[in-house]
Amino acid sequence: MPQILQEYEDHIVASGMERDKQAKKRYYLPALRLVAFLLMLISFFNFLIVNDLVFVYGSIAALILFAFLSVLDHYLKLKIEYCDRLIQILRNEIRGINGDFSPFDPGDEYVDPDHSYTYDLDLFGKKSLFHAINRTVTIFGKNRLAEYLKDAFNFKDYIIERQKAIVELSKDPDFRLQLQLVFYGQKSNEVDRIELSKWLDSENKLLQSQIFNSFRYLFPMITSLLIVMSLFGIVVVQLPIMMVVLQLLIVSAYARKTIRVQSLLSSKVGTISKYAQFLLLVEKGRFKSSYLVELTQQLSHDGIEPPSKIIRKLFRLLSWMDTNLNILVSTILNGLFLFNLHVLAEVEKWKEKYREDIPRWFATIGEIDALASLANFAANNPEFIYPVPIKDQFLFEAINLGHPLISKDECVTNDISINGWNQYCIITGANMSGKSTFLRTVGTNYVMAMLGASVYATKFIFCPVVLHSSIRTNDSLARKESFFYAELKRLKQIILELETGQRTFILLDEILKGTNSKDKQVGSVALLEQLTKYQSVGLIATHDLILGDLVKDYPDNIHNLCFEIQIIEDNMNIDYKLQEGVCKNLNATFLMKKMGIIMDS
Repeated sequence: MPQILQEYEDHIVASGMERDKQAKKRYYLPALRLVAFLLMLISFFNFLIVNDLVFVYGSIAALILFAFLSVLDHYLKLKIEYCDRLIQILRNEIRGINGDFSPFDPGDEYVDPDHSYTYDLDLFGKKSLFHAINRTVTIFGKNRLAEYLKDAFNFKDYIIERQKAIVELSKDPDFRLQLQLVFYGQKSNEVDRIELSKWLDSENKLLQSQIFNSFRYLFPMITSLLIVMSLFGIVVVQLPIMMVVLQLLIVSAYARKTIRVQSLLSSKVGTISKYAQFLLLVEKGRFKSSYLVELTQQLSHDGIEPPSKIIRKLFRLLSWMDTNLNILVSTILNGLFLFNLHVLAEVEKWKEKYREDIPRWFATIGEIDALASLANFAANNPEFIYPVPIKDQFLFEAINLGHPLISKDECVTNDISINGWNQYCIITGANMSGKSTFLRTVGTNYVMAMLGASVYATKFIFCPVVLHSSIRTNDSLARKESFFYAELKRLKQIILELETGQRTFILLDEILKGTNSKDKQVGSVALLEQLTKYQSVGLIATHDLILGDLVKDYPDNIHNLCFEIQIIEDNMNIDYKLQEGVCKNLNATFLMKKMGIIMDS
């Protein structure tokens, strides 16, 4: 068993033992609470019969014991639930390592067939790279992780710093587990994010009203004074009653505004509480890498209060809003103190004071959440390495390069080296020989490398560069586009970027596969001749062996590689190993005969 799996199994066993320990402690508590309750009743009735204060003290002692046992029962229940959640999280990690990503969010909403590479490389959707990596617990982290994969080149200037941050987080499993435990069973979503942002951006006129700010303090004071005066018979009781009714009418007048804020935020009370816990974990984290230290420094408000405490203030205010759910309590509080208006005013004050900080804090939450996912992926794949980036001249050298989603027992690794711009490798091979998988292997690891994440290789030196691919092109009935036209659009996009001077790494699988073979050959040759004029590099997978002849005309730009097959005694053998040269054996006819589609002549 791999060491990481053993560590998870050991952690599950330890957590299970702790759960059983707490469950045993809790087992007798219901009976003890019943005994304490009966003792309290017996002592009280004895006091009524014999009128001895000893029984009063006994009743009080029994009541204190009952309260203590109730608190202890709740505490042990929380500890048991904590262990149960931790065990489930650890079991999910084991499932993920074994290739079952079903417990995690696949990011279906980020699937974009028009993206320059994510659709071709299967970065989003079920059994995608995102599905394998994603352990984010906030919508901010989920969106940020998606941005990582969609815009990997944007992080080129921070690769080393991000690597150090990911390494640090990968060595801190307790921190990563605590993050997942915070939001266990209650992850934030896009609706929450949009509504919170809308509320923060909304204009606040309530606190600007002098009338509002005057009567919300003045009227409760008058009401309280009249109540006291009526108790001493100074004024008639009708006066304080009239003030109570008046205050209830005032609260009703502002009910629409109160309900609007309450309906927007009350459903997010639990989520906001989780954000506070998330921030508290980050604040307690003693990070050493400069990237993480800079992130935590963004969590401040004039250097006075920590963000977790500020968020908890909002949580308490929103919790007070929930007193409206109890009609009796709401009537008393509002009739005497205009309670709703005070809470509403405090919520608006909170918004005014911190509205500029909240987006920055949420962005920091998202960054740390997304980095923790990459760190978790690195921890689950300890044999992966961190690439070496270079900036001046293009170099891509990888040894034992494999696809990160293919099981280590099944994955066939390959070596690849491209040195300098204007270099194109023509990769020929039969059907199912591994050409498309190799292109995705290169592209997927390249994206991970630019993010500062670990990659599946024993050596990986690379130059960060914009990535473009055309591997899986689809037609579109909605847009009235044919398969061929969709591919041309993708190729046109690549050429336009190259013409602007953009340096690009291009991955193409079967150029112009939507047209006839002769037209395809002529067009493919012309496209390659065009591409060699720009500062770009690329891998071109094809069945057209004639493209291998381009090396004669462009010996300094074209290099031939292939995936070869062997057909021995009516059996086909594929080793999926990349070799030098042009493929010699094809298998379409062989497979058609093997499946009985065509017969031997």
